This record gives sequence, C-alpha cells and structure tokens, in this order.
Amino acid sequence: MSEQTAQSVGIGDVFRYCADLVRTQNKDRFLSSLFAPGDGRLFLFALYAFDIETSRVRDLVSDPMAGNIRLQWWHEAMDGLRAEEAAAHPVLTALMTATEVAGIDREPLARAVEARQAELYGSPPTAAAAAIFLMGARLLCGKDLKGADTLAPAAEDAGRAVTFAGDLDDPEAAREAYRAFVEKVPGLPKKALPAFLPMALVPLWLAKGQTSQFRRQLALMRAAWFGFRKI
Repeated sequence: MSEQTAQSVGIGDVFRYCADLVRTQNKDRFLSSLFAPGDGRLFLFALYAFDIETSRVRDLVSDPMAGNIRLQWWHEAMDGLRAEEAAAHPVLTALMTATEVAGIDREPLARAVEARQAELYGSPPTAAAAAIFLMGARLLCGKDLKGADTLAPAAEDAGRAVTFAGDLDDPEAAREAYRAFVEKVPGLPKKALPAFLPMALVPLWLAKGQTSQFRRQLALMRAAWFGFRKI
C-alpha cells in the first residue's frame, strides 16, 4: 500500500499524522524509516508513533495506576473492544491498517503495551524496545517471513543494546548486546533491516559526545548502505 493508495481509501491523513509526530518527536527514527520501501515506510511511521504515544504515558502521570489505565486503553482498542474510540484515533487507525495490510498478528504490540505498564512499576524498558524492533521487522517482511526465526533473538539484543546505551547507562552491557546483534545481522531477512537501523546509533552513544544530528544521520546512512559497524 503506497501513500497514494492510502489516500485513495481515505486514510492518508492518519499516516501523515504519524509521520509528522515521528519527525517532530524522534528525528532519528523518522530518518531511519526513510530507508524502508514506500509501504514499509508508512508502516514504520505508524509503529513509531504508537511507541511515542505509549512511552510518554509514564511522564504524563504521577500515579502508576493512572498510567496503567491509559495503557490498558491501547490493549482494549487493539482487541476491538473500543471500536468507536479507536476509529477516532489517528495513530491506532494507521497501526491497525498497517498490520492488516501486512497480514501479521499484533502480539508484539500487546507485549509492548504490557512492558510499558511494567515500566510504571520500575521494570526496565528493554522489553518494550525489543517488541518495537520485532514488530517493525515483521511489518516490513509481511507474510514473507523467510528467516523469521532470527527476528526475535535479534530484536532482544537490539532492545537491550539501545536501553543499556541510553536509559540504563550501562556501557559494557550495551556493547555486549550490540555485538550479539551484529553477529545475527547476516541471518536476518533483508526486508527487515530498515527496522533495525536505529541500532547504528549505539556506537555513537557509547562514544559519548559524538551524537550531533549530522553524525547520527551519517551513521544511519552508513548502516543502510554498508552495514552495521563493529565495536
């Protein structure tokens, strides 16, 4: 489904909404999405917009129970229990359309919501990050899941690497997870690789002080064209 096709069925606006949200809230993911083919690019915008919406719940509430209720809405909406509310939400509409067109199940999305709920009570965000990597790869592969058995292990490594390099500030654990991910890259379906491009930023984060927008863009381009660097 290209953007033109999306417009023809009346949902172009929701994908544009997601693209704008990702561009303003997470420029790195926006740029990495541009290396996916047209259809996959729209799907990644929807996925990353979903992650933005669910991840910021923790910052919007002072009481974990209130955050849990907000996140439970996503769970129920994805299960079809809040059809009218879901239809009015641009991010959810785009995400549900993406999964339907790609022909994949939504289990990693539910896992991401559950991980965000656990974060409200002190759990690390590694599981949520892994679920987003996995869902992105599945969206890009669609029903053509040759090599799919490698996606989950790579996503787990990727989730640990970005979390330890960022939120948890554990450089050695981040290096170990990143190296484990790079070892798995040759076995990944080529279609899935754009979903993992944000991993190219881990070496920059570990280098400390080398995270200007220009350097991040170069790192994403290098990984897209030549593969992930070893550290």
